[in-house]
Amino acid sequence: MKTDITVVKASHLQPFISFLDKVGAPLERLLNQVNLHADYFSDKDNLIAEAPFWSLLENASNSQGIEDLGFQVTEQLSLDSFGVFGAKVMQADSLYQALTTFISDMGQQSNCPPFWLMEQGAFVWFCRLGTQGIKKGHWPIEQHVISLMIQLVRGFTSTTWTPPKVHLQTHTLKGADDTASFSNSQILINKAFTGICIPKSLLLNSAVIKPKDGVAGEVASHMIISTVNSHVIKELLMQSCANQRFNAQQIAKSLGLNIRHMQRLLKEEGCSYRELSEQVLFKQSQVMLSAEQFSVLEVSLALGYSDAANFTRAFKRWSGLSPTQYKQSLNNSFCR
Repeated sequence: MKTDITVVKASHLQPFISFLDKVGAPLERLLNQVNLHADYFSDKDNLIAEAPFWSLLENASNSQGIEDLGFQVTEQLSLDSFGVFGAKVMQADSLYQALTTFISDMGQQSNCPPFWLMEQGAFVWFCRLGTQGIKKGHWPIEQHVISLMIQLVRGFTSTTWTPPKVHLQTHTLKGADDTASFSNSQILINKAFTGICIPKSLLLNSAVIKPKDGVAGEVASHMIISTVNSHVIKELLMQSCANQRFNAQQIAKSLGLNIRHMQRLLKEEGCSYRELSEQVLFKQSQVMLSAEQFSVLEVSLALGYSDAANFTRAFKRWSGLSPTQYKQSLNNSFCR
């Protein structure tokens, strides 16, 4: 299925937010320009649409004069900076297992096209197609991804390892002159895929960088991020419901879409924004009503209803019970 809405977990983007804040960039203004908010990045598992974030990186790169933004951010990181995902990669018994773990688990981090390995004589290529069709911000992201791939290999070789050959999909090397990622590498641009060349002799290497304390022991329980647009939008609605309730136009903007485009995507999958919104509100209302400290009025106001009567009618339409009856049924079940 063609994916129109590509998202990535906030844990992969938070390092950029921290870096821009550290160098004194006008972060709030940069976020507002692309209809994002700093709160989106507070939970590492939140999903962030790629298109607006890519735009943010290009705007930041241009306004701050940081041509190598992607390189600067990612070359400072090790894989275990990305939580359980990175720790699991670094715990692999060999570089080859680390590469295959990275590839298999990336679907839990993003719904972008997959990474893959390709043999070529005495070498194996670590490859990526990446999200197609997003032009603005493509180069900072290419910098980030190629550096991330190199950092993985460095975790099993040395901190100064560089690939013999590099393929880039971009048509520019702006900002790459002084990067440590490419020293001594043969670089080819305008290629069909992004990739780094790895000698097969390195594939059985063990990790030389130990995962950070407190990360290696965590247990991953992440689901594959859906490539179904309606599922992605529903996930974003659930995120917004937990923070501040967004309307359809705000959700569309956070995805880098106009509202008609979003509605058309949903219609193609046999649903509507209203249906998804009500599913999320019903789920959230059940959670809140099951907590003793919340009254029906408090739940209704928290979910954006003007009064308890409107919420009561909606909840009864969803469940066949009034909110009060639902709370009573929970109490009765608990007392049995």
